[in-house]
Amino acid sequence: MFRGSGNLSKQIPVLGWPLATGLAYYTAAVTSLALTKGHDGIATVWPSSGVLLAALLLSEKRTWPLHILAGAIASLVANLGQGNGIGISLGFTAANVTESLLAAWLLMRSNAQRPFAARSTDIVTFCTLAACSTLISASMASMIVPDPTPVFWFSWFSTDLLGILLVTPLILIMGWSLRRGRLLPRHQTLGQIAAMFAIVAAVAIFTFSQSRFPLLFLPMLTILAAVFRLGVLGATGGVLVVAVVSSIAVTLHSGPEALIDADPMARSLFLQFYLLSLFASSLPIAVLLAARRRLVNEISESVRLLQLAESVANVGHWRLDILTETVTWSHQVFRIHGLTDDHPPAYADAINAYHPEDRAMVSSTIERAIMDHQGFEFRARIIRPDGEVRHVLSRGEFDGISNDRPMALFGVIQDITAQVAHEDDLRAAGQRAARAAKEAQILAETDQLTGVANRRRVTQYLAQTIAIALENGRPMAVALLDIDHFKAINDQYGHIVGDQVIQRVALDASRQLRGDDMLGRFGGEEFVIVLPDATAAIAVMVAERVRSAVEAGRASPSVTISIGVAEWTLGETSDSLLRRADEALYAAKRAGRNVLKLSA
Repeated sequence: MFRGSGNLSKQIPVLGWPLATGLAYYTAAVTSLALTKGHDGIATVWPSSGVLLAALLLSEKRTWPLHILAGAIASLVANLGQGNGIGISLGFTAANVTESLLAAWLLMRSNAQRPFAARSTDIVTFCTLAACSTLISASMASMIVPDPTPVFWFSWFSTDLLGILLVTPLILIMGWSLRRGRLLPRHQTLGQIAAMFAIVAAVAIFTFSQSRFPLLFLPMLTILAAVFRLGVLGATGGVLVVAVVSSIAVTLHSGPEALIDADPMARSLFLQFYLLSLFASSLPIAVLLAARRRLVNEISESVRLLQLAESVANVGHWRLDILTETVTWSHQVFRIHGLTDDHPPAYADAINAYHPEDRAMVSSTIERAIMDHQGFEFRARIIRPDGEVRHVLSRGEFDGISNDRPMALFGVIQDITAQVAHEDDLRAAGQRAARAAKEAQILAETDQLTGVANRRRVTQYLAQTIAIALENGRPMAVALLDIDHFKAINDQYGHIVGDQVIQRVALDASRQLRGDDMLGRFGGEEFVIVLPDATAAIAVMVAERVRSAVEAGRASPSVTISIGVAEWTLGETSDSLLRRADEALYAAKRAGRNVLKLSA
C-alpha cells in the first residue's frame, strides 16, 4: 500500500495491503449500512469509497489492480449480504469501484494526490475531482436500479462524496505519518488527540441524543476547537465523529433532524447536507491555519538566517527620517564605521564620515532619492576615526507608504573592503593573464629563428586572404622563395652560419613588403609571402624587390634566392595556389637560380 521501502512496507507481504484494503472496505460498508440505511438501501455515509481511494493514492500504480479487485469483491459481498440481487450488486460494485479509480487517476494526473500536505489550491482540486467522480458513480448507479429517481441519484452522490471527503484525508494523513516514521502530528500526543475527539464526540452525543432542541450548531464549535488544535486532522476527524454519532442517532430515531416534518429520506438528505456543511466550513479554516503556521515558520527561519547572514556578511541596516534628519543605525553599522553604538550620529556627521572625494556623490545620491521617491545604490569609501579607509556598498529605498510614521529612507550598508581588494587583485591578474596569453599566442604563431610568422600562422592568413578576395572580388597572390645552394652553405660554413643566412634573408625580405603583406617561414630555407589585393604584376614587382634586396646583401657569405609567384584564380583553394607557386619556384631553379618565375 505504501510507496517506498520503509520498514513497515518490508514487514508486510505484497498481497497484505490489498487484503487489508478489501477487509477495510467490507467492514466500512457493512458498518455504514448497519448504522443507518436510507431509502433504497443507500447509507447516510459510504466510507468504503474513501477507503479504496486512499489505498490507491498510497500504493504504487502497479498494485492498483490488486486493490481494485479486493475492493470489488468486498463491495459485491456487502451488497449481496444486504439482500440485493446479483445484477444490482454487480452494478453497484462497478459504480463504487469506478468512482474510486477515476478519482485516483484524476488526482494523479493533476499532481494533487497529496492535497492535505500541500497548497490550498490542491484542496480545492481534491474536492472538485472527488465530486466529479461521485457524480459519475451516481449516474451509473441510477442506470442500474429499476425506477431511478432524482432523490436516489442525489442520495448516492452525497453519500459517496461524504465518504471520500471524511475518510480519505484521515487515511492519507496516517499513511504519510507512517512513512515519516511518526504516527502522530508534530507537537501532538495520542492523549491530546483522543481528548480532543472525545470532546467532539461528547458534544455530538449530547446534540443528537435529544430531539427537543435544534442544537446542530454545537458540534461545529467543538470541531472548530479541534481544527485550531489539530489542523486538518481535527477537521476531517471531527466531522467523521459527528457523522458516526449522527448515523447512530438516525437508527435510534433521535436527534434534531427528527424535528423536521418530512419522510426518512428527506431527513437523511438533510443530515448529509449538514455533514457536508460541517466539512466545508471546517476544512478551509484548517487549511488556512496550516498555511499560517507554515508561513510563520518560514518567516521565523528566514529571520534567523537573515540575522546569521548579516553577521557573516558584515551587513548593517539604517534608517533616515527625512523630516527630522534623524539617523538610526544598527549595531553592525556602528562596527563598520569603527564607532561605539552609544548613540547614532547626526545626518551631517554621517555624510562627513565618507571620504572627501566621495561625499558630494553620496549627498547628491541621497537627495535625488528623496526628491524622486526612488531607491538608490552606491559604492563609496568611509574613513574611520583611526584613519582606516573602508569600502562600503549602500542600498536604500524610499518609504512613504506607511501612514503611521513619517517618510524615510531605509536600507543596508555592507563593508566590501575585502571584496574591493579581491576585485583589484582579479583585475591585475586578468591583465597579467591577458598579456601572457598574447605573448603565448605570439610565440605560438612566430618562427623562433627568424621572428617572422611560422607555417601555422601564415597558412591561416592565406586562408583568410582568399576568403576576403572571394567575398570582395579582389585579387591576391602568393610567392614562394627558397635560398639557392643552401645545403652547400651549411656544409661549408656550418649550421650556425646557415641559421644566420636564414635570419638575414628573412630580414631583407620583410623590409621590401607592403603593409598588409605577410612573410612566413614554411620550413628549412623556404619562405612564403602572402600578398593581399595584389595582381600578378604587383606580386612580381614585390617579389623582385625581395630578390634584389637579398642579392645586394653585403654580408658573407653572399646568397641569392629563387622565387615562384602565382596569382589566385576564382574558386582556387590555398593548396592549389601554393602548388602552382611551388611549380613556378622549381622552374626558377631549373632556369639557373636567382630568378623569379610567374606561374602560368
